[in-house]
Amino acid sequence: MEQKSGSSFPKVLLIGCGVVFTGGAIFFAALAYWISSTPEGGVKLGYEMDKYALVYLDKHKILAPGEEVLAYYDVTLGMDGTEAAILTNHRVIYHKASRSTAIRLKDVRDVRHRRESLVGDVIEVEDGAGKIMKIEIAPLNQGETFKNALMSAWRAARDS
Repeated sequence: MEQKSGSSFPKVLLIGCGVVFTGGAIFFAALAYWISSTPEGGVKLGYEMDKYALVYLDKHKILAPGEEVLAYYDVTLGMDGTEAAILTNHRVIYHKASRSTAIRLKDVRDVRHRRESLVGDVIEVEDGAGKIMKIEIAPLNQGETFKNALMSAWRAARDS
């Protein structure tokens, strides 16, 4: 009895498609689990902050005694606090690569805001010496909330 040489091709094709489909399903299931297990991203006001962020700020001594967080934006996808924009009642801080850059709210000369379609909200904070801090908040991450909190805190610092 002779076998046809071309009859195994459909079988190999079906097995290959099944492997690809199963691998894709496992990947998307793992991605969905990872996304659902991480804290929700976006700008958080002080009372909304996740525990991981509070622990990170405390562990790395980013806040001065008596400082209260008004707004917080974790830039990282993994929500680990290693890059974040932080607004307190005294300063605006950008923390990245274990280094923090800060401008006291009383020293802020100007705040500029613009929206860029791919980047999101871009906030530039300039101090009296001309130093500029740029904060980029990705689209759909409540950049307007950070800007509003910054403007309110800046006004309060100027008026005190």
